[in-house]
Amino acid sequence: MKRREQLLRALRAELKQSRISADQSVLIIGGSTRDDQLLREVGFQNLTNSNLASDMARLNGDGTRHVALDAEQMDLPSDSYDIVFASEVLHHCSSPHRALCEMLRVSRRHVVFMEPNDSAAMNALVRMNFSFPYELAAVVDHNFKSGGVRDSHIPNFIYRWSQHEVVKTVSSYIPERKFSVRARPYWDFHITEEELAMRKTTRIGSLTSVMGAGNFIVLLHLAESCLNSVLPLRNQGNKFFCSIEKSSDLKPWMAREGNRVIFNREYGQA
Repeated sequence: MKRREQLLRALRAELKQSRISADQSVLIIGGSTRDDQLLREVGFQNLTNSNLASDMARLNGDGTRHVALDAEQMDLPSDSYDIVFASEVLHHCSSPHRALCEMLRVSRRHVVFMEPNDSAAMNALVRMNFSFPYELAAVVDHNFKSGGVRDSHIPNFIYRWSQHEVVKTVSSYIPERKFSVRARPYWDFHITEEELAMRKTTRIGSLTSVMGAGNFIVLLHLAESCLNSVLPLRNQGNKFFCSIEKSSDLKPWMAREGNRVIFNREYGQA
């Protein structure tokens, strides 16, 4: 769990602010046992973990149900789970926006996810070749057989998110409803020497060959602590934690008529 301390901190802060009850049902998208552990650590027990693999339909000893689901086209009714959660999954989809919209459809109230952050600092690091725009390392780590787009051998583009991007996406998908979006970007440099060795497409390889991988990791951890302690610097981080809360309330120009949502004619004539 050491490498997810920053995510755990962001999740706890969001649960406290949004007052989400730990007894609510959670659907994990593209998940692993690490996601189970993370959510159980903050108190959730009613977990369903999903992935593309067809052999996922089972029940773990800890009570977590595993099912096979396509994040971009979930075979589930709308409003199936209280919370839908995904950690570093959307950028592996052919259409990250479609996957996020599916998460919105399936959730009754909250969507929580963590993805790469679209910030000026990260864009600069990509331009200076300290970060590569495609996730080659994930495919290398999976023996060149998976880990890429839709868990294929093709490395995926690292789609980065901002709060503005999320607001636009949600506004387009549920234009009739009110909602709120909270973003908590942060820096997370926890990486192993083995993972560093895979990043030969960037300048990091030349740096580690000079100063040593171990020394470089120590420097990264020091930088992470300093950058996260100052809010404007933390907002430029490499990680983007986001929570979307769907309201049952409609926009003021909409109204309910039985089970239907209609245009509020009184608003239009005001």
